[in-house]
Amino acid sequence: MDQEVQLALKLQRMDRQLAQLEAEIRSLPRKIAELEKVLESHERRLEADQAALTANQTEIRRLTGANSDHKEKIAKLKKQVMQATTQEQLTAFQHEIAYCETETMQNEERSLKLLEVDEALSGTVAAAEKSLTEERAAVEKRKLEATALSETDRKKGVKIYRERQAFAKEVPAKLLDHYEKLRRKHKDGIVVAECTESMCSSCQMNIRPALMQQIRQFPDKLFCCESCLRMLFNNPPRSVDGTHATTQLSS
Repeated sequence: MDQEVQLALKLQRMDRQLAQLEAEIRSLPRKIAELEKVLESHERRLEADQAALTANQTEIRRLTGANSDHKEKIAKLKKQVMQATTQEQLTAFQHEIAYCETETMQNEERSLKLLEVDEALSGTVAAAEKSLTEERAAVEKRKLEATALSETDRKKGVKIYRERQAFAKEVPAKLLDHYEKLRRKHKDGIVVAECTESMCSSCQMNIRPALMQQIRQFPDKLFCCESCLRMLFNNPPRSVDGTHATTQLSS
């Protein structure tokens, strides 16, 4: 393979490694934010369940207190019934007693339903609190892991970047300048593309037969794709003994 293409391929490998590390580092805060967003939604749901449970228990206490008042009033009215001197007084006391008894019965029925709701809500809240505690711990663990991974990636990136800077000094200036121009042009990080079945493996455009013949015939010369302008290299299959399985064309 062309020495210049080998140099360009090594530059490309380093640049793609750097790009991958940078992408991982940039993605970590987003992943953490997504985890925290899910955690926040679960916290809001728990708060709503806790508020519903509190309101339910408050209503149970109110109904219990109201029934205590009704029972106390009924006891007093029954004493007054015994002291009634007219039919009108007796009827009025009886109506008031009947009203208090009806209210008491309705409150008891309402309390029983609320107690069933309370039991269900209590179970839901308890399970949610336990789950949320575990989830918070998991998120904190992931945040610590992400911080550690980010630092590891940063160190790897610094190492590769320094190696890349040193290696770039060994690359001919003309080749390096051409490579850098193509790297700025192609944001996918592919500067050097392989010829696959007479086709540029990057842009998928066919390579003219005459150009393909030149690429095969002159492995020490640098050729570029006429469509995307990327550097091209031919990597023919090899036989068991390591020699090219296809005979290169001669001029």
